[in-house]
Amino acid sequence: MDPDAAVERVFRELSSGRLGRDALTARAITALLGQSTMVLYHHFGSLEGFLIRVDGLGWKALLATLERHERRGAGLPDLAEAYVAFAFAHPDLYWLMAEHRFDREALARQGRLRLAASLPAAFQAVLARVGSRAPERDAPILLAGLHGLAALTLSGRAGLATGRGAAREAAIAAARDLATMLVERSPASKPAPPSPPRARAPRPRRRARLDSR
Repeated sequence: MDPDAAVERVFRELSSGRLGRDALTARAITALLGQSTMVLYHHFGSLEGFLIRVDGLGWKALLATLERHERRGAGLPDLAEAYVAFAFAHPDLYWLMAEHRFDREALARQGRLRLAASLPAAFQAVLARVGSRAPERDAPILLAGLHGLAALTLSGRAGLATGRGAAREAAIAAARDLATMLVERSPASKPAPPSPPRARAPRPRRRARLDSR
């Protein structure tokens, strides 16, 4: 079995919705691949070692989506909308990317997080190119806000609007508003604080006129 081809196959199935989050087990995955469960442990060390590779392809796909919008002249609000739309289009893949609990310390010890550090840096670079003047500050704020909007809407807990379509529209509008606020509060765009009022110099006291009589 080609390990890269196996990861790509599961990524495609999960992305398209033909494979659901409940099927992310060693037995279900190896049945899909026509292999024994030992193959996962031989090539990836564990099921988690395999899934973290699928997770990585998901983040690369999301980043590629944002970069395509950037090349078309999109601004930060447009990228925020694209992020949420990606989550809505690939809910099971997004669940693995953003909600599945990985033991990252164990995976790091096994050397299976080699590419993880490059993804936040790439995301920050995209934000910088589309208008963020403080990408290191904006990236975690934006990710937290966009993930919250996506996850709450997908779970039906958003409370933003009635009905699935309306809730998604409200989440997209909120994502754009969040990105707009980040751009507007960026340090370079803040007006200079007003100068403190100048103290008025005391007026000189008039000297009393002498009586000439």
